[in-house]
Formats: sequence, C-alpha cells, structure tokens
Amino acid sequence: MIRRLRLVCSAALVVLVASGLPEGGLAAVVQQVSVLPLPHQSSPIPALPNPPRTFHYLRPAKTVLPAAKPGERVMLTLERPEGSLKLTRTQLLALPTMRYTTEQPQLHRTFTYEGVPLRDLAWLGGFLGKDLRVYASNGFITVIRASDYLSTPLMLAHTASGKPIPILEKGPLTVVIPADATRLSARLYSRYWVWYAVKIAPAP
Repeated sequence: MIRRLRLVCSAALVVLVASGLPEGGLAAVVQQVSVLPLPHQSSPIPALPNPPRTFHYLRPAKTVLPAAKPGERVMLTLERPEGSLKLTRTQLLALPTMRYTTEQPQLHRTFTYEGVPLRDLAWLGGFLGKDLRVYASNGFITVIRASDYLSTPLMLAHTASGKPIPILEKGPLTVVIPADATRLSARLYSRYWVWYAVKIAPAP
C-alpha cells in the first residue's frame, strides 16, 4: 500500500512539473502533492506566474477545481497538449474571475459581464503565450493573438448582469472586450467577439 502511494505521488509530481511550476516554484509543487487528487476527484488550479500586466480581478481562483456535479453538462473544452480538459459552469466559476461593463455590439445593449480572462484559460490549458483558436457552436472560428489577450483583459464571460447568459443574449459563453480596448483595430475588435463559444485551443 505504501509503495502504491509513493508511485501516485511521484506520478503527480511529474505531471505538475511537465505542465509548468505554479507560483512558488518546486516548494509549492511539493506542498501540493499531498493534496493531489486521484481520478474523479478535484484538481489543483495552477497560479498564473509573473503576469505581464496586472488585471483587476473580482475574485481569485479557488484552491482546487471542483469535480463536476452529477448530470452537469460540459460548457467549455480546452484542448491541452496532454488531452482535453472539459469544464462545467461550476468549474468555470471556480477560476479567476473578472467583471466589467461593456456594450454587446450586435445586441446594442450594455451588460456587466463576469468571466475568466482568456489569459488564465490559456495558462490552465498549457498554452499561455500562444495565439488562441476559439470555436463557437454555430461553426464560427477565430484566432485571437497572444499579444492582445496578454495585454488586454479579454474575457470568456459566463455571467451577464448577475445571471447565466441565455442563448438569446449570445450565451452561455461569450468572449467579450472591455469598452476601453481602443488599441484593438476595428477588424480585430469585430472578430474577437465570439458568442456560443465551446472550445479554445492553441492556434497552429
């Protein structure tokens, strides 16, 4: 039994090191090994290392990514190098969260959105610093440049004005852009608004 526990801990350490050390380096990894999950349990959420620009967060990530609730549907898939990570609404709510007010350009209505910065999703997926390919359920696909999501708080919103985003308001997940994102060209600004988002992957 002791041998099996040692093997599980060793394997967990290898996985963490391969996916990038969390803030605090190897010491933080060693501390996390004791609480690493077995299959079907919660997973530690890695801390974003040395962000290139300070973003204003509504709340930080929880310590661990909670397990999906029974029957809860997958809302977002992150295509990681080691395999897909499928996230439910409960799990998205556990990630670092921003909030800001901006106008939805097609609806011409202003909402106070809450969601996860694309920068944090790229870090969680293991492809921080790479351009992102964002897929929508209606077949639309766009590429968001790394320089833009690293410097501007582009967000995958899951909440609008305090409620889950309905399909008629471009939900349940939509990429939104802050109102003061003047550095983005009109062409980029238009195609970065992705509604019905279902998958994010590194662009080839």
